[in-house]
Amino acid sequence: CGWNEDGMITFCYATGAVSGTDFVGGLCGYNRRTITSCYATGAVSGTSSSVGGLCGENYYYSTISRSFWDIQTSGMTTSAGGTGKTTAQMQTLSTFTSAGWDFTNETTNGRNEIWRMCINGVDYPHLNWESIDGDFSCPDGINIEDLSYFIGRWLMKGCTVGNNYCGGADLNYSGVVDLVDWAIFAENWLKI
Repeated sequence: CGWNEDGMITFCYATGAVSGTDFVGGLCGYNRRTITSCYATGAVSGTSSSVGGLCGENYYYSTISRSFWDIQTSGMTTSAGGTGKTTAQMQTLSTFTSAGWDFTNETTNGRNEIWRMCINGVDYPHLNWESIDGDFSCPDGINIEDLSYFIGRWLMKGCTVGNNYCGGADLNYSGVVDLVDWAIFAENWLKI
């Protein structure tokens, strides 16, 4: 985002390079509200003092919490919010679970399965919805672990964005895990 004036930014990431003059950040140039559970990895460059790895400027009553930027790939050791980490730390699951991020294959931070990282040291976290429909758990690909996960949520009702559509099992976002979801799951069986 360039300017976060009126909203809440949560569960997001940015990977592209950013350059400019004033208020330049890997995720947000200027924050006047709330940023939570986000990260940035792209190169950041700017000519003013309001330049940062995650955010260029954070207004005095605004908050940035549980968010990170990669100090190596961004080229930035400072930010107006968030915590700078090395690439190795940014590609380690415990960096994020220690901050309360909700991942697949863990229940300490919730069962909404918002984030996914199957192997340390290979990639940064991704939002779970970016995976193949029906790939609920690690390892990547739809297999017996995913079937077990799906069966555990069979006929759940009240699936909404608030519970990540029953942890992702409501594949068609109808509000219930049913036969339509089963058909989607079966169509993707054994895909990687």
